[in-house]
Amino acid sequence: MKNVFFNDDVLAAEKRIYTSLNIPSLTLMENAGVNSADFILQNFPAESKNEVVILTGKGNNAGDGFVIARRLGIQKIDVKVLLLYNSDEIKGDALVNFNILKNEESENIKIIYCKDEKSVMKEISHENKLIIDAIFGVGFKGEPENRIKRIIECINEFKDKTVIAIDVPSGLISSDQKSVCIKADVSLAMGVKKFYSLFYNGKEASGKLEVMNIGISEDEFTKNNLKKIFEIETKDVRNILPPREINSNKYSNGKVFILSGSKGLTGAAYLCSLAALRTGAGAVITGIPESVNDIMETKLTEVMKLPLSETSEATLSLNAYADISLKLKWADSILIGPGISKNEETLELVRKIIKENDFNFVIDADAISAFKGNLNLLKNKNVILTPHSGEFANLIGRKSEEIRTNFYEFARLFAEEYGVTLVLKNSPSVIANGENFYVNSTGRENLATSGTGDVLAGIIAAIYSQTKNPLESAISGVYIHGKCGDNLYDKFGPSSMIASDLIDEIPNAKIKLMQA
Repeated sequence: MKNVFFNDDVLAAEKRIYTSLNIPSLTLMENAGVNSADFILQNFPAESKNEVVILTGKGNNAGDGFVIARRLGIQKIDVKVLLLYNSDEIKGDALVNFNILKNEESENIKIIYCKDEKSVMKEISHENKLIIDAIFGVGFKGEPENRIKRIIECINEFKDKTVIAIDVPSGLISSDQKSVCIKADVSLAMGVKKFYSLFYNGKEASGKLEVMNIGISEDEFTKNNLKKIFEIETKDVRNILPPREINSNKYSNGKVFILSGSKGLTGAAYLCSLAALRTGAGAVITGIPESVNDIMETKLTEVMKLPLSETSEATLSLNAYADISLKLKWADSILIGPGISKNEETLELVRKIIKENDFNFVIDADAISAFKGNLNLLKNKNVILTPHSGEFANLIGRKSEEIRTNFYEFARLFAEEYGVTLVLKNSPSVIANGENFYVNSTGRENLATSGTGDVLAGIIAAIYSQTKNPLESAISGVYIHGKCGDNLYDKFGPSSMIASDLIDEIPNAKIKLMQA
């Protein structure tokens, strides 16, 4: 797992770390600047051939920029450092590095004070392909002053430039960013990734994220990660997936029982059922309303079907409970929800199943709405809940905008209060279990299409049937689902993949995962 920090938290964590380890803060700044400069030279050699422009503020972010300028100058790269504040406003470690830069004679480096956007634009020509943003760091709050705001807006209007933000894009203070900030092509995160750079508008503004070594180990960050936010890595998932035993049989490899489908929504049952099989479940039984059984017999060959009593709307009926109870005892995990509809009798059936049984449940899609106003039924059950933000907002009686603005707190507190594992489908998806908060590192915009959530539910249910561990199943399921999408991106692009494509990609994703 890789650590992720909110802006304010990382500053406090770094202070605790360098104080306890007796590391001079100047050393961390030197490491940050040198490693950032080396990354730029290795990854942007063509852009570095012409003069590099570095925009600097007056705090530690500017200090990183001064070190970068010095390092590039040593490598005979022409650098223009544009000071957006008077030099007498520069303080602390940044001032030390500014003085070093100023006093070190170099014909490659020019230091120029720019008071407004016109003076900045005057110093940037079409030959300047690389602009480095070292104006504000993670300590910035509020909105930039009008002068800096206009400069940022001018930088954002450039078309034929590469903008690299040092740590975070200057002005970025929220994932749901409303005020102006730099729009970077690449952000070089110092030590650890920052939460706001991973989601929504912050993700768009940050571009590609790369982590720079500043001389603090991952273990030290973990000790000081008080909010316990982590990004999932390949090795985390590889260690979760159980190998299939050579002498196993279909019933020892995970038995999944699925309650899914209704008239007009048989596709959901098809997608989640096949996904469960492809992910490695040895046996899958899918319970469906009896009137859609003929369709499902045609669509699902390898999956066993269980026709069940239905309502007048061709949805699962309360009368099916006795037959369902037998399969609940048979299964290692139970998936309830894809395509079952919001028929009130069907939702009452869902509540009855959860209230009267204590098995390994994955609750998805329509079934989630059964617990609005009945959340106590979920308390301390072995439940994985998989809502998207709209479903989650409806479940807890909040507006979607509230969830978007503060989904970390809502997800963490909900999982803690009800003792469930929450998979909040997002971009990227997150997992909370009341103790830790996990950010998925896979998945792109091609997953934003109908049916992909049904595939995810089937993947998670299959893994849950094998591991019996809700958190590990959620983590690995979300990762594999996203990885399938990543693998298909080159083939189908951002908008032409359909959900069933993911199912055929599951074996490839698993093979690559185990070989990584």
